[in-house]
Amino acid sequence: MKTMLRFMAVALLTSISFLTVQAQQGPSTYDDGDSLAALVKMKYVYSFEEALAKARQTKKPIFFNCFADWARPCHGMNGMVFSDQAFCDWMDKNFVCFFADVTKPDNRHLAQRYGVSTFAHYLVLDADGQVLHRIVGGAPLPDFQDRVALSLSPKTSLAGTRAAYESGDRSKKLLLNYLTALNLAGEDSLYNSISPSYTQQLQPKDYAKKENWLFARKNIRESNDPLFQYLVGNRAAFDKNIGKEKVDDLIASIYGKDIYVYATGDKAFDENALLNTYLAMQKAGLPQTNNAYALYNIVKLYGKHQYAQTIEALNQLKDEQTHYMMDVTLKYPDATPDEKKQLISYYREREKKYAAVGSSLARAYRDLTDNLSTPVGQVAAEGGIAFTSATFDELLAKAKAENKLVFIDGYTSWCGPCKMLAKQTFPQKEVGAYMNPRFVSAQIDMERGEGPELAKRFNVSAYPTMLILRPDGTLVDKIVGFLAPLPFLNKVKDVVAKEEE
Repeated sequence: MKTMLRFMAVALLTSISFLTVQAQQGPSTYDDGDSLAALVKMKYVYSFEEALAKARQTKKPIFFNCFADWARPCHGMNGMVFSDQAFCDWMDKNFVCFFADVTKPDNRHLAQRYGVSTFAHYLVLDADGQVLHRIVGGAPLPDFQDRVALSLSPKTSLAGTRAAYESGDRSKKLLLNYLTALNLAGEDSLYNSISPSYTQQLQPKDYAKKENWLFARKNIRESNDPLFQYLVGNRAAFDKNIGKEKVDDLIASIYGKDIYVYATGDKAFDENALLNTYLAMQKAGLPQTNNAYALYNIVKLYGKHQYAQTIEALNQLKDEQTHYMMDVTLKYPDATPDEKKQLISYYREREKKYAAVGSSLARAYRDLTDNLSTPVGQVAAEGGIAFTSATFDELLAKAKAENKLVFIDGYTSWCGPCKMLAKQTFPQKEVGAYMNPRFVSAQIDMERGEGPELAKRFNVSAYPTMLILRPDGTLVDKIVGFLAPLPFLNKVKDVVAKEEE
């Protein structure tokens, strides 16, 4: 059981870009949350004031676990990192460890004070509560410990390197350390503006050095990037300094993107182009055991609409993370009745597997079964919000013609709270009674079609995010996270009232 829980921790951490140990605060949104919390060995304090007092007394910085019970990566870190005794002993030696679910009413002021809106999220504070270091997102050990350790020296911490940079230091070492800290803190805009001043000093061969691996990963985005081609052609140097497994992971991720676009439908299926990717993976020295080849086989069968064989290929996947990713991505709108029966049987077997270990993924597979008849994003809502299928421009035109605002439910297929909104809030008659006369409403998957462009346009980084727009496409307000019917209506009414002032 413990082995499976730890596996689930890895899956939870890596499957989403969002993340109490204190089970007494209330039941976890995810079925496996309490099970993973039971593995935790961290010596936390649960009062901010107590953490500050202990920091002054012990002269240690504060490690602040900014938790969100609804966020899967937070639970994943519990099982994968905060359950490791050696790591927890190291943390206790170097930090006062403070835990708070910052999404709970009593702690939301902390989230607001420190700008915490995405999860997993960790801060290192001094005894005055000032931010020394920020880590956005989880990571396995030993990588996570290395990231936390950067906070212990002003030469590598976010605050220390920022102060040196702002004082005029532009040395290569300082730029390297500052950019590393900015990347961990999720300060992408500042990172992107400063990184050219460092990377312009690098030759292609410099990217094979361990300290520059971050910049190789950041700068390589497509399989036709010259730097990627250099890496593929000079694998020996990269393997020696970085490690073959990490290099394989990067190569697989780049070619995986070329394959995955056929699974999402963002690119029309092209068997010859897919075969070219397969040959390129072989030429790059990617081992046949890599998941990228399994992904290739699944997408090839799926692209040919050979759904029975696709299911067989999915069942042969050894990596559960890839398996789940593909299950929530692949859609079967043209499946025959017999194929739908096969899919339902397949999803139910997967549901039983995860239900046996108390995993929330069982619920996800239940949803996949339901979605065969009612797709996510098109939830039937008799008496609830009347969602329309239209392009973004069509929504705006319709809103202008009807003198209404636009309401967009920005969801993703993997988002648990999104599904809760769709099932518990949007179908309610009182919600529809208020919304339908005032809004033209649509549900948009922010990872498909127009979704990514809209997410970028309106700075959407958490899900669900609901957008309220004027007919000219300008933003009125955003609502982030799950809300029950009454709080949802109250929030929307407040927004409408301010807009009508």
